[in-house]
Amino acid sequence: MKKKVLITHRIGLSRFEKVVSQIGDKAEIIFDPEKSKIDDVIGDVEIIFGDFERKHILNAKNLRWIHLGYAGVDMILYPEIVNSDIIVTSSKGIHQFHMTEFLFGMILTLTRKFDKIYDNQKHKRWDKQVAKEFELLNGKTIGILGLGNIGRQIARVSKAFGMYVIGMKRTKTNVDFVDEVVTKEELHRLLENSDFVVAVLPLTDETYHLIGEKEFDLMKRKPYFFNIGRGAVVDEKALINALRDGKIRGAGLDVFEEEPLPQDSPLWTMENVLITPHIAGLFPNYWEEPTNIFIENFKRYIDGKQMINVVDKIAGY
Repeated sequence: MKKKVLITHRIGLSRFEKVVSQIGDKAEIIFDPEKSKIDDVIGDVEIIFGDFERKHILNAKNLRWIHLGYAGVDMILYPEIVNSDIIVTSSKGIHQFHMTEFLFGMILTLTRKFDKIYDNQKHKRWDKQVAKEFELLNGKTIGILGLGNIGRQIARVSKAFGMYVIGMKRTKTNVDFVDEVVTKEELHRLLENSDFVVAVLPLTDETYHLIGEKEFDLMKRKPYFFNIGRGAVVDEKALINALRDGKIRGAGLDVFEEEPLPQDSPLWTMENVLITPHIAGLFPNYWEEPTNIFIENFKRYIDGKQMINVVDKIAGY
């Protein structure tokens, strides 16, 4: 009997056809990117490639496996899924180069004042005074919150800039290109000694509002702060106050507690803040790689083999 598969991600027609050509002999595939059919079919579906609302899990009596096209899976870890035998897999491992380059674009924009340089260009101003504000990365310390695939790539590139790297992870083990590893209990050491603090953490019960007023108070070097992981890892009100009070020098923010960022957020008009709309991990033809992972995992699922990127639902990643 064919496995009933529901695809809710907007992978595009060409990739849907690729899925059909690769696994169609063993699967009945429903493509529903608009989620208009999900209420009618969810009760019979065994596999979902995509996300859905919590109400749908209550009727998903035959659901056995969910694959998400993102690295983060917090948006579907409902209690009914966490406390079940449903397998959850992710598409982690495809973002690290893209997100690292995006991060350093943010860092260099703020430290080399490319925003001001571009403004001068638009107004045809030949102004060398902006160079007085340049800041060197070489010899500075970067603190990385989260040493998964993305965090480790950030560390690698940081060393190419001649930076000292402190990284935080759950267990204290050596990591390539990281000079000093700290645990969550030692977070204060990272915050006190970093010129740049980068959050690239998944959202879990442990990481929710990990960075708040107390943590910003510990940032004695008045660092630049960047968040390219999950918005709710940071207490946004505390972040705004830290920027207003000069506790941090500036911020590059790709993720927020509420998205889209509300129009009345003070972050929009802060001169020392760079805002992007949760795009650090996106790239042309993005859905090609998650689709390939899904196809490979489907074959492993059918054959009873170890699947790629199986999520620890309790840990949250």
